[in-house]
Amino acid sequence: MAERDLIENIRVLAWVHGVAMEAECKPTQTALTVRFNELQMEYLAAEKAAIAAMEENEDDKEDEGEKDWPEIQFQRYLVGGVTPSEVTLDRVELVLPTTKDAFLIGPKCDSGVAPLWLAMAGPIEAVRAVLNWYDDTLWRAQMAGVPLEQLMFSVTDPILPREIFLEYFPKWDLDVKRNVLAYAINKGETTISMERFTVLVALFRLSILSGIAYPMMDFVMTGLLHKAVYDLFDPWGIARHVKVYLEILRDRQREAMAQGLEMLKKMNGGNDVRYQGDDEPTA
Repeated sequence: MAERDLIENIRVLAWVHGVAMEAECKPTQTALTVRFNELQMEYLAAEKAAIAAMEENEDDKEDEGEKDWPEIQFQRYLVGGVTPSEVTLDRVELVLPTTKDAFLIGPKCDSGVAPLWLAMAGPIEAVRAVLNWYDDTLWRAQMAGVPLEQLMFSVTDPILPREIFLEYFPKWDLDVKRNVLAYAINKGETTISMERFTVLVALFRLSILSGIAYPMMDFVMTGLLHKAVYDLFDPWGIARHVKVYLEILRDRQREAMAQGLEMLKKMNGGNDVRYQGDDEPTA
């Protein structure tokens, strides 16, 4: 499946699971259909009553309570293979406000809606805008040319103190068993919010697009793609999909980095150029 198709699949799944969460029902065809039809009838009845209260002569107006709305076939969206039309998104939004944002922007979070789709697949300017969404100080630092690794530390220090990062980073050698962030999350020593996950994805993308500080961001992102990704996105039905998508980006960049390092090594007479000194990572 192409990356664009996978993102589309993720957005549809997040939307339909978001509909189920807002409707307070299970994300199954039967439950969604029954519950949405109930809520739609309540919405139309309330709309009709509001119109009747506003209009002096109700009989001369269109009976909004008798709209001929066909039943939404939720089963079409439960595996993410079919994209809901604008009409369907808007119709569900009328009955269940905020659900459209899950398709357009990303999952709900404590601060509103996380722009995860931009962080994962948006163009570079949109990815930078995610930093502004998270913290305008972070965004202004990025605009001022603060090194990407320093931007990363400003986000990761609360969940993985810098001294621990710098101790374990040179030793991990792409082995998740040596990834101290993954270990800390798995042991419940730290937790990841939707906001922090989203901005770290944005920084991960910026490191790929710019070619700067990628090994460090690889370490952080790999730490998130285990327990954290499932804790955050299982309720949205997209945990495995988000994990796979980001692993595709990660592994592709790893391959490109390895090829580049091999070329540099040959040009350097066969010496390893990955480190400036003993266990000092090259940013």
